[in-house]
Formats: sequence, C-alpha cells, structure tokens
Amino acid sequence: MWKKINLNEELVIKKYLSGKSSLVLSKEFNVSKPTILKILKENNVTRKRDRCKSLNIKEIDGKFTTTRICPKCKNEILITTTHQTTTCRNYFKALNNNSVCKKCLGNLITGEKNPFYGKKHSNKTKEQISKSRKGKATGENNSMANLKHRKKARKNLKEKWDSGKMEHVRKIFSEKLKETRRLGKIKSVIRSKTEKQIINEIKKLGYIVKHSHKVDTKICDIFLPQFNLIIEYNGDYWHCNPNKYSKDYFHQVKGMTAEKLWEYDKNKVDIILKNGYNLEVVWESDYKSDKTIINKLIKNYDRK
Repeated sequence: MWKKINLNEELVIKKYLSGKSSLVLSKEFNVSKPTILKILKENNVTRKRDRCKSLNIKEIDGKFTTTRICPKCKNEILITTTHQTTTCRNYFKALNNNSVCKKCLGNLITGEKNPFYGKKHSNKTKEQISKSRKGKATGENNSMANLKHRKKARKNLKEKWDSGKMEHVRKIFSEKLKETRRLGKIKSVIRSKTEKQIINEIKKLGYIVKHSHKVDTKICDIFLPQFNLIIEYNGDYWHCNPNKYSKDYFHQVKGMTAEKLWEYDKNKVDIILKNGYNLEVVWESDYKSDKTIINKLIKNYDRK
C-alpha cells in the first residue's frame, strides 16, 4: 500500500513562482515530477512553458516585444529581446519582483537614496571595469559607426536643441568656451567656409595673413600684420545684417534680439579700435555681390 505524502502546497507554489522548475522541486521534496505538476494544476498555477501564451508578444524586425504596466506611474513599459522565451521570462521576472520603470527607478535611487551615495570605486574595481570595457564599443563595434544610428542621434539632438530643451547646456558650453578663450587656451572654434576662402584669397595676393587673432577678450576673424589690419566677416544671418533684419528680430539660435547682437558687435569693434588696430567689416551679402571687395580693400591700405 502506497504511503501518503503530505506536502506544503503553498511552499511548493511559492518556490515554483520564485523561479524553481518542477524537476528541481521534485528532487527537493523527494517526490515525483507529476506530483508537483498535479499541485500546480489544482491551484491553477500556469506552467512556465505555457505562460508565454497568455502574453501578447509581437515579432517586429526579428525582435520580440510585449508591454507591462509600471506599478508606480502606471505607464506602459516596453520589453524587447531577440527571443520570444526571453521576452516572456523578463516579463514575469519583472512582474514578480514588482519592478518599476527606469524613470521611477531613477527617482527612487537619486541622491542619498542611492546605495552608492558618498562611496567611490576602489582602484582594483576601476582596473576591472577598465579591463572589461577595453576594445568594446570601438571601431565597427561602436553603434555610431552605423550611419543609420548617427542620423537618428543627430535628428534627436537637433529636435531637442531647436525646442529649447537644451538651453541650459548651450549656456554652460558658451560660458566654458568664453573662459577657455580668455585664458588663451584656444584661438577659435569656428572658421566658416567663406572665411577660409577669403584667407586663401589673401595668401594668393602675397600677403601674410593670420586667422583668429586675439584682441583683449575678443577673437577676431582675419588679421594682416603688415597693415595692422583686422577684417571681420559678418554673416547676414548670424550677425543680423541691419539691411535685412529689424532691431526687434529674435535670433532663435543665439537667444537674443538683433539689437542685442548689434550691441555685442559694437562692443567688439570698440575694443579692436581702442587697441590701435585698423578695422574693416565685410558683410556676407556685400562679399557675394562683389568677390573683388577684399582685393580692393587691401589695396587701399597697400597704397598708404
């Protein structure tokens, strides 16, 4: 006569839902696998091999996706992997752990709530991290090596920049750049195509020319030492040519009105003249209408 086996069914179910398979449980409780399966069936516990059927897993471009609801903010969370069973496993794992979305998780572990708050990696850990990352995400393994990814990143960044969401970043960059220039660490970061063209034109005329000449705190476009002459090339849009823009025009990129831009340019002109330089300002539209304007301008100083 068979001996009746008394099992703690609640414990069996709990361990099964925590991740242990029916085979592992059968060995742990020293019973047959069918016995474990019977308990699961009687308690309406969905077996792991069948639970994927309950999910709306879709295959898109070779990847399997499904969604779940964040228990905190109630927003949808997308779960995507390259295998259907992995998507299913990740779904139930997150569900059983009551996992929240990345945004909510970030709010839960910021500042002093972060378990790593106030701590630092040891030198040994830094070496291990460095070793594990060596050679990864470089060359063809870098996602940005893919033109498709570069275009997507560029598009997203441009949309954020144009929407004003990155205004604080622009201000930080602007202040850092000004400070670096004041310290004389760099001469310039921008050289337009037309400026290069003008410089090459002056060189062909046989004159020594210097680009990005520093005067006090300002960086000037073109400098001819022979005549102590500075040439400022002003783009119609970037400097709001008074012949094209009203003083109230608001420059979206620079974040100021045309009048403010003119004040800035006037201040630069005053500094250049105060330091004893000769100065000529060439507007983009004037240069485009007369490509000999630079030659004529320099010849006037050459006669003096």
